[in-house]
Amino acid sequence: MENLLSAMHSFIGSTAASESAVNVLQILHGDGVSSSTSSSNTTLATPARTTLGFSDGPNLATDAIEYSLSTPAPSPNQADERLNFFRSRMLPSFPFIDLTPDMTSCYLRQNRPFLLQAIHTVTTFSTQERLTQVEELKHLLFTSALLKVQSNIDLLLGLLTYLAWSTDPFLGRADLVSRLMMLAISLVYDLRLFKPSSPYVQIVMTMTQGQADDNDQSHNDETPYILLERQRAVLACFILSSNIATHLGRQDALRWTPQMEEALQVLTISEACPADRLFISQVRLQLLKQRADDVRQQDEARTGTAPAAASAPRLLYLKSLRRELHELTSLFPHDLPQLDILKAHAQYVELHINQLAYSVRPDSPPLNLSGVLGFERLECLWRSVENIKSWLDYFYQIPCSNLVGQPFHFWSQMVLTVTLLKYLSVLEDPEWDCQAVRNTVHLISTMDCMLQKLDLSGKEPELQCDDHLLKFLSKLLTRCRQWAEARHDEETRPCQTASPDTTSHNHHIPDLDQMVWMQSMDLGDDQWFENVLGMPTTFY
Repeated sequence: MENLLSAMHSFIGSTAASESAVNVLQILHGDGVSSSTSSSNTTLATPARTTLGFSDGPNLATDAIEYSLSTPAPSPNQADERLNFFRSRMLPSFPFIDLTPDMTSCYLRQNRPFLLQAIHTVTTFSTQERLTQVEELKHLLFTSALLKVQSNIDLLLGLLTYLAWSTDPFLGRADLVSRLMMLAISLVYDLRLFKPSSPYVQIVMTMTQGQADDNDQSHNDETPYILLERQRAVLACFILSSNIATHLGRQDALRWTPQMEEALQVLTISEACPADRLFISQVRLQLLKQRADDVRQQDEARTGTAPAAASAPRLLYLKSLRRELHELTSLFPHDLPQLDILKAHAQYVELHINQLAYSVRPDSPPLNLSGVLGFERLECLWRSVENIKSWLDYFYQIPCSNLVGQPFHFWSQMVLTVTLLKYLSVLEDPEWDCQAVRNTVHLISTMDCMLQKLDLSGKEPELQCDDHLLKFLSKLLTRCRQWAEARHDEETRPCQTASPDTTSHNHHIPDLDQMVWMQSMDLGDDQWFENVLGMPTTFY
């Protein structure tokens, strides 16, 4: 008993509730930093541009999995080309990793082997070729995370990289994405990136396992690079989990904690990587979007279904979120790279916030302009039209060369934006002017412009295959255009008898409340278009 009490006092005295930003900044400024860590799971030789060189610190490969691939590994030149493409054309759109130019493929193979394998996978743009890479990646994950029960930053970064640039949600593998996202969240917990464990947990671990949790050690001996790497990782996990929760509706986002806010503050103050300015803004935008989601989910949990109409408190909160969003966007630096992508993201977030005021369900009540709430809902509907127009304007401004490397959540924004445009273009309500919507953002013209943009982007040298993602997205937009054209023909020629050709056009596009159509989306399967969208493939 005396030994147990002694152990308890020892743990309680040595464990802090959380790391303060002051201590973190001391680490970043080099106070009390050693050149290596005691845990091989988190060790990474710091790039040469910092105070530590490559030779400082142990090699992660000593404790890493022995990666044996059944497919031939790319040659050193091919590996470097893929890494350079990822670094220059993909990572700038979602810069949650600081991949310095001196981090070669050889260096990553020794220190971050799983991350390198994930980079090879996401830089394979042919769907058929990528499937083989994905199977390899799944095998490595199964071996390391389940058989060997390992948790390390290499696994987490590689998993986040794959999820960020995954095409699975569009190709009938949404279940895989949801499962991998949950695994990534599990790694965040295991690595104590989400929050530190309590003294009680440390005591129980010591009593039951014979030792304290290896992952829950003091981070005072971390190098500045490793510290920031971990903090970017947990923030990236939040963004991805929030987006996947919205797009697929199968899980909740990683809960925002004070430790994550602290991590964001440290990245802001440290200015260690120029790309952090964009990443910080992306996190802030996503946090606002998630707060809107949280309100919606709370209402659904209380009533058992989505509210048909917004309440006064909900509209007040909506205005508060919108005001915070506008304050945030006003602070975007004008010299920020990828500014058009960031502004498009902001428009999508405001579009999401505005949906707090109305429901896209078929049984949504009509607008009632006899009271203030009715006018508030009408204003939010029209603001949504303006958000869609602005998102599209920024989309058209993005160079075709930059579209190739956009992450999954950019394309999910596009799908949801187009779907909501369809909803607003045909909303049947006495107080809603569909013609005004079409005069502002014409659905058919929009499809034409987007198809032209995707077609030009598909001519990039990296996409010289017939089964890349942009090709499948073009296929979806083509179907949407056909639907819009058929709907337009119905409205302009209501008195004419429907011909066989016209009736074959009479398809629908499911609304946002029919989440199952996004969960089952398989743009590579013509049968999916017929089964879910009611679009016979024989016509096309």
